[in-house]
Amino acid sequence: MILNEFPDIAWLKSQIAQGFSNRLGWGNLPLEKEGFPSVVINTKVSACFRPDIKGPFTFFLNIKGNSLCSIDRQTTHIGEDYYFVSNQDQLYTLQVEDSSAATETFNIHFGEALSQSVLNSLLTPAHRILDAGDGQQMSPVSFFNQLHRRDATFNSMVAALLQSRKDQRYNRLQFQEQMTALLTYHLQQHHQIAGIVNNLPPVRRSTRIELYKRLSRAMDIIRSGFCDPISLEQLAAEACLSKFHFLRLFRTAFGLSPYQYIQHLRIEKARVLLAGGVTPVADIADRLGFDNSQSFSRLFFQKTGVYPTQYRLQSK
Repeated sequence: MILNEFPDIAWLKSQIAQGFSNRLGWGNLPLEKEGFPSVVINTKVSACFRPDIKGPFTFFLNIKGNSLCSIDRQTTHIGEDYYFVSNQDQLYTLQVEDSSAATETFNIHFGEALSQSVLNSLLTPAHRILDAGDGQQMSPVSFFNQLHRRDATFNSMVAALLQSRKDQRYNRLQFQEQMTALLTYHLQQHHQIAGIVNNLPPVRRSTRIELYKRLSRAMDIIRSGFCDPISLEQLAAEACLSKFHFLRLFRTAFGLSPYQYIQHLRIEKARVLLAGGVTPVADIADRLGFDNSQSFSRLFFQKTGVYPTQYRLQSK
């Protein structure tokens, strides 16, 4: 289902505590099963504060604007270019800070039955699925709490869900297929992360996982604030590592230094801004944190082979 408002938080927490045993969703909508249902919340809010919700596996993202999601005493800023992941039964706090411009959320909550069955089917060998049938024992699948870049594939799937919302049509089979496609997509991203974890130097897997969590926390700081000044000290402190070890491990994990990655993100964002509008090059340079338009133009040329004004003309 796709909702155009946040459910009353007292009602929601009560339903979660009871496991949706009455099989009723927001607005008394009948549910097929007990447990948190699959639901997309697409609404516009100028401010909201929804604390300590024990949710299902969820993608938090915004069509327009920004939000904050806090898990395990860590708060992550979510803009328009990324989605953030929380796992089933994790307590999260969602906040949209008071602003004159409304934030349009598009938070995708995967129902307990759907997420467990889809993820387990993707992770379980075919012969075991056939042997177990409907009696297959399913266990929750956990992912790293971090920002993920929204690429063209992801955005096309979100656009399909959004179009269904705008057309005010809901087809259960289509909705389940769209949600399944998103879960499959995210599992592919997780496999790539697993490769990064395996390439980290410590022998013990538990240590590699902990290091990746620390590095991904610093990466989230970069992704959510690459237009603003960020110091090496700040990033190393976020990862709870010395500057030397942080630099070495960051490059090992992501193939670039923090500075190089920030410049990469700025150029990628510049491509979008140049191709999608008429904002002056000087304003784009200022927005992306460059000292002046000349330094922005030089770097853009180094990375793309054309100057910003030429790129804009080629993109039309």
